[in-house]
Amino acid sequence: MSSPIASEDVRSYFQKLQDGVESSYRVARAARAKGFDPELDVEIPLTDDLASRVERLLHEYDVEGVARRIRELAKKHDREELAILVAKEMAQRPAPNKEKAVERAVRVGLAILTEGILVAPLEGLAGVKVKKNRDGSNYVDLFYAGPIRSAGGTGQALSVLIADVVRRELGIGRYQPTREEVERYKEEIPLYKQAQHLQYTPKDEEIVLIVSRCPVGINGEGTEEAEISGYRDLPRIETNRIRGGACLVIADGMCLKAPKIQKHVKKLKIDGWEFIDAYLQGKAVHPNETRDDLGVGPNEKFIQDIVAGRPVLCHPSRPGGLRLRYGRTRATGLAALAMHPATMHILDDFIAIGTQVKTERPGKAGAITACDRIEGPLVVLKSGDFVEVDDAAAAKRLAPDVRVIADLGEILVPYGEFLENNHVLMPGAFCLEWYGQLLAEKVISLPPGWEGATAAQALDWSRHFGVPLHPRYNLFWHDLTVEELRHLREFVASQGSLAEDRLSLPADEDMRELLVRLGAPFRLHEGRVALERHTDPFLACLGVERSDGKLTLRDEPVAEEPLAYVSALAGFPIKARGPTRIGARMARPEKAAPRKMQPAPHSLFPIGHEGGAQRLVSEAVQKHVLEVEVGLRVCSRCGKRWFLPECSCGGHTVPRGFPARQKIPLPDVLRLALERLGESRAPEIKAVMGMISKTKTPEPLEKGILRAKHEIWVFKDGTTRYDMTNLPLTHFTPKEAGIRVELARRLGYERDIHGEPLERDDQVLELRTQDVLIADTCGDYLLRVAAFV
Repeated sequence: MSSPIASEDVRSYFQKLQDGVESSYRVARAARAKGFDPELDVEIPLTDDLASRVERLLHEYDVEGVARRIRELAKKHDREELAILVAKEMAQRPAPNKEKAVERAVRVGLAILTEGILVAPLEGLAGVKVKKNRDGSNYVDLFYAGPIRSAGGTGQALSVLIADVVRRELGIGRYQPTREEVERYKEEIPLYKQAQHLQYTPKDEEIVLIVSRCPVGINGEGTEEAEISGYRDLPRIETNRIRGGACLVIADGMCLKAPKIQKHVKKLKIDGWEFIDAYLQGKAVHPNETRDDLGVGPNEKFIQDIVAGRPVLCHPSRPGGLRLRYGRTRATGLAALAMHPATMHILDDFIAIGTQVKTERPGKAGAITACDRIEGPLVVLKSGDFVEVDDAAAAKRLAPDVRVIADLGEILVPYGEFLENNHVLMPGAFCLEWYGQLLAEKVISLPPGWEGATAAQALDWSRHFGVPLHPRYNLFWHDLTVEELRHLREFVASQGSLAEDRLSLPADEDMRELLVRLGAPFRLHEGRVALERHTDPFLACLGVERSDGKLTLRDEPVAEEPLAYVSALAGFPIKARGPTRIGARMARPEKAAPRKMQPAPHSLFPIGHEGGAQRLVSEAVQKHVLEVEVGLRVCSRCGKRWFLPECSCGGHTVPRGFPARQKIPLPDVLRLALERLGESRAPEIKAVMGMISKTKTPEPLEKGILRAKHEIWVFKDGTTRYDMTNLPLTHFTPKEAGIRVELARRLGYERDIHGEPLERDDQVLELRTQDVLIADTCGDYLLRVAAFV
């Protein structure tokens, strides 16, 4: 593989990583060669990129050379298209039969989609069969298993599309479902939902549409103990048990990721998938709701599976909800969105950095980060004041006094989220960046301080240059009807007065409600409300003029739309401040903690019930001999039967036969382990009652002793894990990371983004490709893991 084009600094960085990895592998291989573990070599192979990972992962399926082709096509296509095209080519390779050809191609496509790092291509797809329809034609039947969940909705959905592309290449016919097969899914998917989590439970008519018109069969192994009650013993379905993998592919894949399928079907011009268009058109708004000009209506899907204790932040497309603003920060993108930190505090800190929030659009969810350059919330205080909260400190101070959250502020969504989810671009908020572009077209250079212009400057620029009103003084005019605006302007002209250049109005309840809906901050004092900074722009937009200290009405225009109405009154364009509201609810709280089994063990060493409720080795060792079910192993040197990988003669044992109950001299095993480690006494070690692996080979007890000593825990697969929310980050400052400038330099951060030498802790640095920022608690835990290793 040719080396990528990179600077000398970047090359040095990657070479250092490569050297470190190779050094670690040498140590790991030397440790494995001692024979203490079931395998004598490191199982995880070293690979350079996605292409080599895919080829190594599927080496048993005759995919030699596929890495080269993946690299060639990856230069012109994104990963999803790449998966489809490579699978299509794989179908043409020689294979023992068509079943094997389809299976190999689908596994390769699925491996590309999952970047060659998940089990889905191996264990999620249990197999492929070519079966017969009633008319004698053949079709492809995909057998999914539970691990297909790890592929995610996109991988699940596109694996079906890949299978369709492949079966066409091989001349295999379409799937023709029977009525009974379709009806079975109507019972099976809701039953699976009762047993396991589904992100989306499709309606009966949606199930019928997807299953009856899908060109390949979606089948699967029985994964749950429960069985379906109707439509049992069908000729082409091998089990009456619930097929979890198949249910996942239909519900979380085909239904939830239908826009993704539609995107690739249209781009690659694949026919036979028109039912996806019909499905998406069928996701119409409710009868009492209307679509906007783009044909997009409120979408309640995100709110259907609400969990107790996780609040709904705002309902679908409702005024007062989160306002769509396009853009990105250092910490958004890849399903990470941003809110104003004041919004987080006003919401009683239910939302923190890293909290997952399910959104109405464009995708199903996003992790939340902070951005203080977007607009914050508008709140009514207990005093009656209506204020805009634009910084975190003010939000913390005002939070106890908030009576009503009138508007949640903006949510920052990168354009790429709409592209990735194949969602039509919704109208975004009229913001400073947009205004600056329009103003720049009219002037030689932008006026100094244009971003924080005064009301007089904003009005002067709009009247002189014909640009829309400055966003700083814009209101939610589009949320009111023309009739309400007419009533408001008449009230202002007849009841309003000016005091210290501020508009003062009687504290009429109906008028206050209109001002709140408009988003016009005011102070309540002695039975009157006084507008804050919006007085002159507010009067201009209502066509109210000052005349000898009085307020008079300009001639009323003829207009049916609120924005057209106020634009005509003002004499310059008024843009929508929040044309798109996005509904949202809290999904998963931010979490950073070690992942533990319940109860949490230090060692995967079986001690049965002898360890008591806490499964302590110290209690079990008092029984001189334990009888537990473990794998039978035979020494390759002396032939002795033993249950651990290392024999007393120094040889290595290999599995033989099936696991069985065996007697274990635990005191002798513990004593030998302590001697080998040079420890005088054992710490409090928590073990497991029994093994659930296929071979039931226990861990060496030495590992449990060392984990207990360093206070770390083992997961059921033998790994030690720490769970954190994954967020993208492109840039940081040493101050934000909590490190000194000297340490940042030692880590290789010599210059900031402007090429200046790093000297201060507030200089912005570009985060290197393989570097991550972790929580302090994670750093402490990883240090203990390193000490264990």
